[in-house]
This record gives sequence, C-alpha cells and structure tokens, in this order.
Amino acid sequence: MADKKDLLSMFKVVAARIDKRQFDNVTTESKITELGIDSLSMMQIVGEMETELGVMIPDEDLVELQTVGDLVKKIEARLA
Repeated sequence: MADKKDLLSMFKVVAARIDKRQFDNVTTESKITELGIDSLSMMQIVGEMETELGVMIPDEDLVELQTVGDLVKKIEARLA
C-alpha cells in the first residue's frame, strides 16, 4: 500500500507533468489554491493518480479538498 510520503511524491510528479512546473516545496499542508493549480489541472492530477493507483474518488469528495493532505487522505481511504 502506498504511504503518505509516496502519495505526496506521486502528487508532485503528476502535478509537475500536468502543470509544466516543479512542486518541490509542496507538503501535505499546502493549500491547493495557493499552489496556483486551477480546477481543470486538479481534475487531471486526480484522474491520473486514480488511474495509476486503481482507485476512484467520488466527485462530491473532490469538492471538499483544500490541501494536498486532504487528497492524500481521500486516496489512502480508497486504498485501505
């Protein structure tokens, strides 16, 4: 099972690929809106992570995401 550190690393890699810039300083406390990631890019990031991990996060759960840690927790719950 992927742990929090692995999921955070995965987020950074996928976000960098989609948003064409580095996210080296991202932590689980980082607010998604403050990272400059728009909603379309966020949907692409989540979609790629879902595909790679074989999980599905309901859209209503995605609306609640404020931080990268929130996304990590949602994915962890689906992997459990």
